[in-house]
Amino acid sequence: MAQEYNKNISDQINILIQAPIAVAFLDNNLRYVAHSAKWCEDYKLQYTDIKGMYHYDLFPEISDEWKEKHQRVLKGAEESCDEELFTRKDGTEQWLKWSVKPWYNYDNEIAGMIIISEDITSKVILRKRDQLDYRILLSACTKAKIGTWHYNNINGELYWSNATKALHELPEDYQPDASTAILFYKEGESRDRITQAFINSLTKNESYDLELELTTAKGNSIWVRAIGQSDFVNGVCHRQYGTFEDISERKRKEHLSNLNSEKFQKLFRNSKVGVAIMDATTLKLLDVNKALATIVKLENTKLLDSSFEELIDKQDFCLWFDKLQKLLNRKCDHIKLPIKFNTSDGSIIYTQTICNVLEDEYGEPENLVIQIIDITNEKTANQERKVFVEEIMRKNDRLMNFAYIVSHNLRSHSSNISGLINFYLENDEADIKTKIISMLNDSSKNLNKTIEDLNQVVTIQTTQINIDSIPLHSFVQKILSSISLELLNSDYTINLDIQDHLIIDAFPPYLESALSNLITNSIKYRDQNKSLIIEIKAFQEDENCIISIKDNGLGIDLSRHQEKIFGMYKTFHTHDDANGLGLFMTKNQIEAMGGTISVKSEVGIGSTFTIKI
Repeated sequence: MAQEYNKNISDQINILIQAPIAVAFLDNNLRYVAHSAKWCEDYKLQYTDIKGMYHYDLFPEISDEWKEKHQRVLKGAEESCDEELFTRKDGTEQWLKWSVKPWYNYDNEIAGMIIISEDITSKVILRKRDQLDYRILLSACTKAKIGTWHYNNINGELYWSNATKALHELPEDYQPDASTAILFYKEGESRDRITQAFINSLTKNESYDLELELTTAKGNSIWVRAIGQSDFVNGVCHRQYGTFEDISERKRKEHLSNLNSEKFQKLFRNSKVGVAIMDATTLKLLDVNKALATIVKLENTKLLDSSFEELIDKQDFCLWFDKLQKLLNRKCDHIKLPIKFNTSDGSIIYTQTICNVLEDEYGEPENLVIQIIDITNEKTANQERKVFVEEIMRKNDRLMNFAYIVSHNLRSHSSNISGLINFYLENDEADIKTKIISMLNDSSKNLNKTIEDLNQVVTIQTTQINIDSIPLHSFVQKILSSISLELLNSDYTINLDIQDHLIIDAFPPYLESALSNLITNSIKYRDQNKSLIIEIKAFQEDENCIISIKDNGLGIDLSRHQEKIFGMYKTFHTHDDANGLGLFMTKNQIEAMGGTISVKSEVGIGSTFTIKI
């Protein structure tokens, strides 16, 4: 019998621990005999099998009061609680519904205790939150001046809360009467509407929510929101109840808003400035005026189907969006930003935009109003003026440089000739005079050479050039053929990397002169200790053609000569043919064609000249 009883007990325990409840069987020493999986889950234990473990080792936070309850249970008592807070060792809180009772062996002796618990934390928190919300609601209603009322249809008693009496400008001891209460509503539409709504509530169980005008006991006119509903029992209305809310301030703002809206709509439709109204949350275009459609060359309907992001330059949108976050977070009161619009025909429109926020009745951002002014003409004019000024400055610099060269070089020659003439007149010796004549002849030749050089510079500045489309590969081949004699005297390699179909728009005589000068410079100033290598490359970059001429020659010390490398009569190496005019002429010729030239060089490594036309 004992064995059968124990088996029945074991079966019952197995059934319980498989149930989806938190249950544990402890022996008289408070060690676990069995437990459900839910027990470990509810108490977030790190073990899944706690059989044989001591209860207070698992829960060291158990209070002495609970320990006393356990001892009473082990003596035959039963304990339970519908709601009790259990604070865990780590500070977390659990709300529990629990019961503890003894369990018995075959000899009807207490073998331990059964603990059944339910974690009701979420239910308790929800209830407490509801209670808190209710208290907050009562407080909010009082502060917001929202009053309540109810009417007992059985005994005819009407109740108004203090807030309702205050709204009617009545004392707190005022006793409202159902027969006269409706007279506070303004005669006409408001009184008629509330009368019909009250009757429908009484007879048809229809609720209502109306905004009506009301005259207080002191004769002041106010707007109220009247809400009402009814309770029916067996088809008969027993009670009607609802709230009163003073909405006078909101109605005043709505009235002003409507007036402002009418004014805004007139300005919006008739403005010469482009205007867009956009949702502050989704950034969807809600409305655009005719001026904006004209600016971006799109119909209003197509504009409204587009997003602001699609209409403007991507980089401009990122910058505008970043500023928008600051605007919406009230870190600034508006956005003023130049923005480029992409039009339907592929052109770019330059605009100046100003963005402001329209707030809703609660002071939250609702819409964005963006004013868009087309400044494309001004932008183009400014760019043209900038280009014109830059060109004037470049010409002025060249003129100043030319004036300096003329003044310096001609004065040098004239002073030398004048001195020789004076020396000639002061001497009577034939040999000396013959020598002076020879020196005068040399000075005359030098002066003539200087005048010829200066004439070349003037010619570049004044020549009317005609730009042609030039097949660059064959053009460079022709130049190389023309200097083949110079190359024959050198140990050289020329690497030509130019595609056959590459076309450059340039003035042929200037381009030929510039390229010839750069290539022959590579030959002149080669390093005699190594084989000469010249690399000529060209490629298209956007609307420009880039040409680079690289050599492994002597190189130039740019740290010393960077500023004067393209100056007139500037030389950087000793050579019989060096006259300091080549790079100066090359730069002038390239710039005359609207191009630029730059150089990278290192002593002992070589130089790379890059032309961009």
